[in-house]
Amino acid sequence: MSVFRQNLPLQVVPTDNNPEGLKFQTVLESVEDKYLGARIDREFFKIAYSNLIRVEFTMSQFNFRFDSAYEKTAEADLIRIQKPVKIYKSQIRKAPRIELSVVIGYNIWTEPGRYEATLTDLSAVGMKITTDRQIQKNTLLSVNVYIPGKALRFICQGLVRWCKADLANPGEFTCGVQFTTLSNDAAKRVEKFIVDAPA
Repeated sequence: MSVFRQNLPLQVVPTDNNPEGLKFQTVLESVEDKYLGARIDREFFKIAYSNLIRVEFTMSQFNFRFDSAYEKTAEADLIRIQKPVKIYKSQIRKAPRIELSVVIGYNIWTEPGRYEATLTDLSAVGMKITTDRQIQKNTLLSVNVYIPGKALRFICQGLVRWCKADLANPGEFTCGVQFTTLSNDAAKRVEKFIVDAPA
């Protein structure tokens, strides 16, 4: 059975001219014999990358990746990705975490509107937030994290892995979010922030 399914969130990482390891969100729209059709964040086209890419995605407790190439289509945000010959699989690693209480902004990737949440737990692979909205599992979010006075700021996309009602605070929900487009540079800054935090 193919691991590819419609609406699967994928991350595209240009392999040339991308020293910071920037990642771009895309959502799988169609699966053909030789190609995957995907809608991609239009920011991707603002830099003259080559057509060589690495594609990443997650399922359950595993990360998957493959090397490929893409073609533009007549539609502005639709690309065709060559189906891979080989897919690499690895278990999602545990990462050092830090507890916080910082207000951040987020929006649902496919909808207009900006919302606020409280960031309560942060690592280089994801975060935990509380919000007054119940967010469905597998929803894609764009998150804007800024920690005043700590020189830590990043904007990336994330996938909601779980969301449950906060029994101690009626009307609030706690959600676990796995980062999908956090760049290598930003991940290093998050790790340094956690290591440097006072015990």
